[in-house]
Amino acid sequence: MNKTFTSNGEVYQRAMAIAAQSRGSAWTNIINFGASDSAGQADITNYKYFRIKNLDDTNFIELRVTGTADSFFVKIKAGETFLLMDNEIDAVASSTTIGTLTDITQIAANADTDGVDIEFVCVTA
Repeated sequence: MNKTFTSNGEVYQRAMAIAAQSRGSAWTNIINFGASDSAGQADITNYKYFRIKNLDDTNFIELRVTGTADSFFVKIKAGETFLLMDNEIDAVASSTTIGTLTDITQIAANADTDGVDIEFVCVTA
């Protein structure tokens, strides 16, 4: 299946290093989301998609996607890619039902046992 995006306004593309930190103690901020496009921030109302690739050949990264009320975490193994097509999340630790979806506000990462290089692309309308 293919999906075509038209009328894209901003494309943020960057390769960057993610440091290995004590698990859960510190995160490397990748991108923030807010009311408008600015340095390090994408306009959440025009969000199209976010793609990240772990460029390392050995170590994984842990990705933290934070919303206005919750966060969820994803492990991205060496050489793998993660794609986030929607800007709303709900993360509930002990429930089997979905709550209120809220906009994402930030995406951050932490490397496994050694620093990892990543590449990401974020597209807004």
